[in-house]
Amino acid sequence: MVSTAPMNLRLSRHADVMGRHGEGERWAEVLIEDGRNRAVWISGPPGTPPDPHIHPDFNEFWVALDGRTQWQIGQYEPVLSEWGDLIMAPAGFAHDIQPKEGVQAIRFGITHPNSNHDIKGVAPCRLIPVDEGQTNPNLVHTKLKDFISRNGTTSNWVEVAVSDNRNYATYSHELAGWSSAATSHTDENRWWVVLQGQVEWSIDGEDSVVAGPGDVVFVEAGKNYSISTTSNEPSIRITIAAPMS
Repeated sequence: MVSTAPMNLRLSRHADVMGRHGEGERWAEVLIEDGRNRAVWISGPPGTPPDPHIHPDFNEFWVALDGRTQWQIGQYEPVLSEWGDLIMAPAGFAHDIQPKEGVQAIRFGITHPNSNHDIKGVAPCRLIPVDEGQTNPNLVHTKLKDFISRNGTTSNWVEVAVSDNRNYATYSHELAGWSSAATSHTDENRWWVVLQGQVEWSIDGEDSVVAGPGDVVFVEAGKNYSISTTSNEPSIRITIAAPMS
């Protein structure tokens, strides 16, 4: 069941979202609805029945959080996600999602505002390796640990994970004490999922917002803001931005 909690909050805390529900329950909350995306926090304890279905005209992707979840995307072999991974179901690819480990397997789904689950998928007639012929961005399974292994932990870096007609999503790794210059985005809302460390948003005319692992921060179009890593360890976050022109 999808709940009607307040949407587009400046800060949605992992602990607050989890605290609104009982342990081991199946539930969903829409955290962001901004015209470009609907972003839904979803809990599925192991044993939740699968519901394979298709979205014929848009890509859908998820940020994997608590627990571990198995994903069957199209004819690709099933993959098992870990914290911070990103999973994509390209338009027309059936997706079957099965929570496997943890009291609650949590995922944060980024979908079209007018999405539904009416077109049901069918079991694939064969399976192919998930890495076959794929290059970043828009992988079926983007592994956070692979980005860290490739880019290291001793410098700031940004790498693109999703680039399509609705979204441009990047992983950002930033060292302790790093701060960005003030910026704004006239024509787009921008939001973030923090995966590691502690990150502070300084927003014109407002108290600063401090977010930690699993928290979601939303900044609407036209707001000036800057970002700082305030923890003693590097921070990692996923940024969901509008498509690159």
